[in-house]
Amino acid sequence: MKDFFNSFFGASSKEITGLSALIIILVLSLIVPGIVNSFSTEDDSHWAEDEKILDSLVALLENDRNNLAYESTIPVDIHYFNPNLASSTELQSLGFNEKIANRIVNYRDKGGSFKIKDDLYKIYDIDSTLIKGLYSFIELPVEVKRVEAWKKKEKGTTVKPRVVIKVTPVELPVFNINTADTAMLQTIKGIGSVLSKRIIDFRRNLGGYIDADQLYEIYNLDSMVIESLLTKMYIKDNFVPDKLVINQADEKELAGHPYISWQQARLIIAYRNQHGDYNTEQDLLKVYGVEQNDVQRVVSYLDWTPSN
Repeated sequence: MKDFFNSFFGASSKEITGLSALIIILVLSLIVPGIVNSFSTEDDSHWAEDEKILDSLVALLENDRNNLAYESTIPVDIHYFNPNLASSTELQSLGFNEKIANRIVNYRDKGGSFKIKDDLYKIYDIDSTLIKGLYSFIELPVEVKRVEAWKKKEKGTTVKPRVVIKVTPVELPVFNINTADTAMLQTIKGIGSVLSKRIIDFRRNLGGYIDADQLYEIYNLDSMVIESLLTKMYIKDNFVPDKLVINQADEKELAGHPYISWQQARLIIAYRNQHGDYNTEQDLLKVYGVEQNDVQRVVSYLDWTPSN
């Protein structure tokens, strides 16, 4: 055999040996599987059943993943709501997940609004099944009124009617400026996330608004916006603001009030340490650098409780 390959192909003995080994391996690779299968008594049908089980597991995992997308740590509380006013927390309490709730709020912050119930479907990836379940609780109209306006040509002939859409605006509720959150404040045209937070921060530092004119003291709040705000807000007649105990407050607490500067806070503390507690606003006027106008502004926020 080697002589045949040597004479016919001109191959060396080592090359012929390698080629022979390769041929043997190829033959065995073709024959052995058939021999093994012929002795196997195992039924191949179990592969089909295993495949069905795997498909079922995949389906269950997909279902669980979809359900997890709408899980929330906030208990579900179904109630009537207006998507133009609801905060992210309120939306989550209705069943929306945090991502979708924030997406609705961001949509409003960028100037978007919901005129009819079906406008909620404009929110990307929103759960349509959840909207259907909440449909009767959405405080928006189902549809808008359409009025056909016929336009006439100069010669008196009519043309195809032009559809005019009339949307009945939702009357926004009047709210208490001392309890309103950012979502409520942002229903006023011209107030976004920054100004609404600024209004609430100023309210907290004050101790509450006792006069509507205090809104004009807020940095960068336009007077036109304030005029719009005044038509939708109110201050309760019996409202009592949070007060600052002047005989116990430290320098930082005093200076944290918008009507007391850091210099005045230091002088108030120094005078108190030297002369004792303040009893009336007249005592406060004895402090160097504190004027009558300063006292008039802050007196409603002061508590004269003694230090001892």
